[in-house]
Amino acid sequence: MNAKIISGLFVLSLMVSACVSEFNAKLPNNQEQILIVEGNIIENTYATFYLSKSFPLDSVFNPSEGFVNDAKLTIIGSDGSQSQPASNYGLGKYQIFIGNLNDDVAYGIQIKYNGNTYQSTFLKPLHTPEIDSVSWTQPEVKGTVFFHISTHDSKDGSNFYMWDYKEDWEVTAYYATTIFFNSIDSSFYIISPAPYYYCWKSALSNKFLIGSTESLSENRIINKQFLQFNAGDDRFSVLYCITVNQRAISKGAYEYYQNKITLNGEMGGLFTPQPSELSGNITCLTDPSQKVMGYVDVSKNATQKRLFVYSGEITRPLSHPDCASITQDSINQIMSQYGYTYADIYSMGYCPAVEDPRAYPNAFPSEWSTGYCTNCLYNGGTKNKPDFWPNNDQ
Repeated sequence: MNAKIISGLFVLSLMVSACVSEFNAKLPNNQEQILIVEGNIIENTYATFYLSKSFPLDSVFNPSEGFVNDAKLTIIGSDGSQSQPASNYGLGKYQIFIGNLNDDVAYGIQIKYNGNTYQSTFLKPLHTPEIDSVSWTQPEVKGTVFFHISTHDSKDGSNFYMWDYKEDWEVTAYYATTIFFNSIDSSFYIISPAPYYYCWKSALSNKFLIGSTESLSENRIINKQFLQFNAGDDRFSVLYCITVNQRAISKGAYEYYQNKITLNGEMGGLFTPQPSELSGNITCLTDPSQKVMGYVDVSKNATQKRLFVYSGEITRPLSHPDCASITQDSINQIMSQYGYTYADIYSMGYCPAVEDPRAYPNAFPSEWSTGYCTNCLYNGGTKNKPDFWPNNDQ
């Protein structure tokens, strides 16, 4: 009987779109659960691998059951070398330190799970060139901001590249609020400088970014666009940083990820490739009929470049246009009319925005606004300032 399995990969790190389609995978019953492997071998890094399995769409399923937590994973070499087993951190996560890789030795992973032995194809480590530049452009005033990457390698180097990135950016509240309400004794107090004016946000790349120079006369990529944002995005409100990582990949890895991009972009189409048809480089040695999904590449190194964009460098629309204030007199009228207390006003989402200078030395607000406008934490920010941040904002 044909089995129905989910058409996306289970591993959360893949970050595919939220739309999930059902299809007929043409798998025998004993292969309804396909082992899924994610991760790469990179010299002198703590390599992280994720193991999970697909599941029948029409089954009663607990998501935690999709993680493979009882496998033994090791790094093996064509010279007969084998590492100690990777550490198991739960939720399908395995981590192992990769030391120096010999250029003349090919490496792969070996997984022992559920009575079977799985192994990736032996590959020699690829050298990754430096990133020439990460840049941005804004062709139109207050228009979209585009990000580009450039790199090159020797003629004998790899013609295939993969990138990922991490974003960090600084945001502020609309008001630099220094006055706060103490719900215990219903008093107001001051903290200076404003503790919730500056915040930071971060994000990781959520799609596969690959490139090829195979059809070009030179092994060179020039200003490949890989990301874009509306100029009004809060990323550009104060200071934005993107850190891009580059890795040379094999042709097989490039084709594998290209197929995954096609799968994710065309999910549900008549001619969409099914995950069971997505060929990787991992096989089951003990039972070749067992299907496995994943591609483990081997890299000598990865390279990185960081770019900062200050708000004054781009043109952008006004920030926080909806942050109106309410005077203390208006608050007094509301409290008098409805019998509210300051605690009630707080529970409705209003916070002091500006201290009344006439109240010195006693703290008292002169204006109020919403928490979104007075506290950067309300808008998804944190006080986790990156250790490399170039300014002194706190």
